[in-house]
Amino acid sequence: MADTGRTLGEEFDVMLSGGSGKWRLGAFTFKEHNGLRIAAIHSTGALCDWNKAHPEKQVKAGDLLVEIDSQKPEGGMRGNGKELYEELLRVPRPCRLVIGAGPLHVG
Repeated sequence: MADTGRTLGEEFDVMLSGGSGKWRLGAFTFKEHNGLRIAAIHSTGALCDWNKAHPEKQVKAGDLLVEIDSQKPEGGMRGNGKELYEELLRVPRPCRLVIGAGPLHVG
């Protein structure tokens, strides 16, 4: 079942396992004031693995990573791109990411 479309900005959860840190994410990202924009997803890495296993909830270029929940007792982190980037480098796996749908989901 393919991703059937979402509204722009609609949030959905992604659970990552395996690997560690940003470099295993398998995506090129850039920092924005309200999250990390996913510019490209590589053919290897945690997001590629997620997309293959969950075609109905694919992460796509243009999506915005808005929250990282590393399942710490104090809860997750939701914030600007700089803070999320730094957390992504430290976060243990498994972890939950909250993704805001970008323009490739619409339609």
